[in-house]
Amino acid sequence: MPEHLFQDSFIVIGQDPDGKKFDKVSRVEAKSEDSSIYMQLDVAIEVYPMRKGEKFKMVLASTLNLDGTPDTGYFTQAGREILADQFDYVMHGKLYRISDYTPAPPPHPKKDDEDTSKEDADNSSKKDEDTSAKNDEDTPKQDPKVETFGSFGGLLMLLRGEPSIAGSFELDQRIFLLIRKV
Repeated sequence: MPEHLFQDSFIVIGQDPDGKKFDKVSRVEAKSEDSSIYMQLDVAIEVYPMRKGEKFKMVLASTLNLDGTPDTGYFTQAGREILADQFDYVMHGKLYRISDYTPAPPPHPKKDDEDTSKEDADNSSKKDEDTSAKNDEDTPKQDPKVETFGSFGGLLMLLRGEPSIAGSFELDQRIFLLIRKV
């Protein structure tokens, strides 16, 4: 069996976050079961309907050959078993962007306006001294993330998570995306 570039189980958490743009395609939002990976994927819903709450396994592979040999660019099933036989929905495409992602920090809660003017005057000198320490304490640490973008004949994929998920990806790499519901 070939080693996959990426595989994980996901749960559909939403559909068409920016509104429905096309009749036969929906943008599915999903999170990995441990919530460490976020994904958006355009799916031809007439062919493969997906609904909120459904679980599915997704694999990204560089070949459909079970022995791991590279694809030649010419496909003929010719009675042999391939990786796609184990899945319900398969797309072929290309990784077109891999980039760092830094989430915006959450906004800090504001104090009541009526008390702040007096406190600001009293604490102005102390505030300057404590600014760096306070900012470090109040700002939650954000782990670095990586975003990987793929296109499958115009159907797009966004995969966001820890940098380790993109360890085996290369820019302009041709890939197969395979899905099956669990």
